[in-house]
Amino acid sequence: MKAIHILFAAAALALAACGDDPAEQLEVKLDATPTTLRFAAEAAPVQTVTVTTENTDWEAEQSLLGGWLTLDRDGNILMVSAADNTKETSRSAEITISPTAGGIAPVTIKVSQDGAEPVETEEPSLSISAERLDFTAEGAPGQEVVVTATGGITWQASPAENEEWIHIAAEEDRFTVTVDDNPVTLERTGYINVSPSDKSIRTIRLYITQEAKILPASLEPELPDGATPEEGITVPYTAGTTVLKVSVLPEDAKWSVSVEKDGEADDTWLSATNVAVPSQHTLFADYKANEMEETRTAYLVLTHSDSSVEPVRVKVTQQGKADVNSTIFTDIDLHPTNLKAEVMANNNYRDFPFIQWTLTFYTEGITYDSLWGRWGGTGERIKILMTGSPQQEDEVALEEMTYEIVPYDEYNKQPANERKPGWVCGTQGTGTGEYPKGTWLQVYDNDTITECANAASGSVTVVRNGDEYTISWDFMSDAGYKITGSYTGPVEPSLH
Repeated sequence: MKAIHILFAAAALALAACGDDPAEQLEVKLDATPTTLRFAAEAAPVQTVTVTTENTDWEAEQSLLGGWLTLDRDGNILMVSAADNTKETSRSAEITISPTAGGIAPVTIKVSQDGAEPVETEEPSLSISAERLDFTAEGAPGQEVVVTATGGITWQASPAENEEWIHIAAEEDRFTVTVDDNPVTLERTGYINVSPSDKSIRTIRLYITQEAKILPASLEPELPDGATPEEGITVPYTAGTTVLKVSVLPEDAKWSVSVEKDGEADDTWLSATNVAVPSQHTLFADYKANEMEETRTAYLVLTHSDSSVEPVRVKVTQQGKADVNSTIFTDIDLHPTNLKAEVMANNNYRDFPFIQWTLTFYTEGITYDSLWGRWGGTGERIKILMTGSPQQEDEVALEEMTYEIVPYDEYNKQPANERKPGWVCGTQGTGTGEYPKGTWLQVYDNDTITECANAASGSVTVVRNGDEYTISWDFMSDAGYKITGSYTGPVEPSLH
């Protein structure tokens, strides 16, 4: 036991020398009152113990657990003080008062101190001053949100992923929300997550709504090749459906479509329906087969629900049978495994702003007589004529890009240096001859061309992976049917 020793000056005891006679020895006494002390946890007043003795002095010490006590003596009074107890549990110690003379037992004073009052801590919680914020489409002022956090937690506010139009400026107990102007004619929504540092507390979601951008009402069909409604669209003589996307403002506006001929409602050969849904405005025009050689015309009339918008009249021209050079009246998907590639590149005698490729893809069963330059056999072949960027003969390679069909006359107009890289030659005339003009698909049966389909519109896409190419095509014939397919393999051109 650690002894905190308080030694007091002993008063001289006059003991008579009585020799060895015990009857002549003085009686020693020691007593202390009280023998128990109890202190409050905080700011406890000093307490005293009165010590009564006879024929002895005394000293006091506290136990090892009593380091929080202070002992002072004033005559026969022991003053005891206690340091504040900052813990919620009580504590105890002992003070031992021992006589300086032998022959008598010490007196023990038991001391206790109350525990500190429990500190009342707030339960962690998080709340915000708003559940949602509404903003105007343009020039919306910032809005402030107050955050109340208890229990010592911190917080962080951040927009949801991909909500780049929402901005946050945070301060100590609040944050300000601002938004970019809404560029579209649809209301948009998002949210902000207010997340606590204590993961046992749920994240709060603040919803953000912004009004749609207001634009003048309008109605505009999206026609192929940028044609105007007056120029309209041309459909093949065979039966089919044309799908047109329509730009409508406001996005949630209603509109309708009807068919007219010579100013009167007429759905004899052309009929139409529409879908009027935001971001999905679409027109479907169904046409019957034209059994006549002459073309025929009708009009799609698009009418906005807002009467201030003028109706839009789209001209629809259907080809007559005589206008069609293709003889295949079904979609074709072809994946030949053979390629004959020829290229006309630049050299010392030729310097054009393009090079010209002739790619002939053919299936098994098709033959080529290189001596006479003749094709035969049984199967399918597709010849594609297209241009690439200018290259010299000693470094020529087929480029990765998307090549677009242009009309035959545009492709072949003079001077030739006006031809552009990335063109695919359209068609002219029929495809029943062995050397058709432009880009054609031909079907052979025992050396005879029995069917053909031209490429009136569409594109060719080239992708390269090392020495292997994937060349795919997506054409529409003048009969209104698709010619699609691809080739994967090497491209080893011969020079012309």
